[in-house]
Amino acid sequence: MLFAFYLVVVTLGILSMGFQLLASRLLNPYFGSSIIVWAWLISTFLAAFSIGSMTGGWISNLAPAPRRRGQLAGIITAIASLAITAAFGRTLLSQIEMAITDVSTALLVSCLGLFFLPVTALSSFGPQCVQFLASRGTPPGKASGIIYGVSTLGNIGGVMLTAFLFIPHFRVSTLLYVWLGVAIVSLASLMRLLRAPTSP
Repeated sequence: MLFAFYLVVVTLGILSMGFQLLASRLLNPYFGSSIIVWAWLISTFLAAFSIGSMTGGWISNLAPAPRRRGQLAGIITAIASLAITAAFGRTLLSQIEMAITDVSTALLVSCLGLFFLPVTALSSFGPQCVQFLASRGTPPGKASGIIYGVSTLGNIGGVMLTAFLFIPHFRVSTLLYVWLGVAIVSLASLMRLLRAPTSP
């Protein structure tokens, strides 16, 4: 079970940072790839990581029933927002580009509308994974170090795989649907793992 658990943690790390590179390619035809674009994109992802971590910390301390509802809400939010980005991302960006003349404002609306929610939802599971290990006897500090260390390895893998393997060989629109499919499988698996009874 722990192998499957760590595999899901790594996969979520890959999804999060790989998604940032996919987001940059999605924005490029409409706004280019200037430092302004990257500033808004990176800031959006950092804000999502921050709010997601705080939300996940709050969910992890709820009673079992509301905690499960919070986890389900996070999964639905992640999947639905990724699906919207995959299916309608280019259309929405085209409309935003035409409707908003100020580049910074258009980028803010684009990043918040297409990327903020899925990354926030994915990030909310980090603290819950820490709680999972801590409830099974791992000291809290060690559990936190393990989860964020393993997740960061996934982040690195996501950047490298997306930049050097996925983007050069596949269309961004195809990769967004792959991200959606992997997120569905990973989050469903994590939900089952987080509900596993604690060993006596």
